[in-house]
Amino acid sequence: MRLVRLFGLVMVLVTFSVSAWAAGLSGSQVEGFVNSMKDLKPYFDQYADEVGDDGDASSTAQLVQDWASGLKEHREVMGILKKHGFNETSWAAASQLVMKAYMAIKFGEEGKNVPAQMAESLKEIEANPDIPAEQKAEIRASMLKGIEEFEKNLDSPAEDQDAVRPYIGQLDEVFEWQE
Repeated sequence: MRLVRLFGLVMVLVTFSVSAWAAGLSGSQVEGFVNSMKDLKPYFDQYADEVGDDGDASSTAQLVQDWASGLKEHREVMGILKKHGFNETSWAAASQLVMKAYMAIKFGEEGKNVPAQMAESLKEIEANPDIPAEQKAEIRASMLKGIEEFEKNLDSPAEDQDAVRPYIGQLDEVFEWQE
C-alpha cells in the first residue's frame, strides 16, 4: 500500500510541474530526488495516518492530491526541497523525469517488459474460443489503449535512464519495491 501512496504522491506532485527540463537529468538531481523522497515520506505518512487513510487506492489518490495541494503552505516541506537543491517547480520537473526513467527501467524492455506481456495476454484472449467476438473487440480496444498509455509512460530518454540506473536500489527502497 505504501508503494501506491508513494507513486501517487510523486505523480500528483508532478502534475504541478510546468514542464520538464530540456537538458535531462544529472546524477546530482537524481540523488537530490532520492534524498528528498526519503525526507518527505514521514510527512506524507503522518498526514495519511492523521486523516485515517484506509489504504484503498482510490482514497489514497485523493489523499495524495489533498496533501500535495497544501505543500506550498508547509515551510518544512519547502525547506526539504531547498535542502536538496530544488524549488517546487524544479523538484516536480526532476520527479517527472526520474519517475519516467525508473518506470522505463523497471517495466520496459530491460525489466518486466509490461507492454510485451500485455500484448501476449491480448493474443491469448483473441485465441480463446470461449470469449464472444463482441467482447473480444471491446477487450482488444481497451488493452491496445492501455498498452499505448503504458508505452507513453515508459518513453524516457536513454540519458535519463543512464542517470537513474546507479540509483535503482535506492529508488526501490524509497518506493518499497519488491520483486
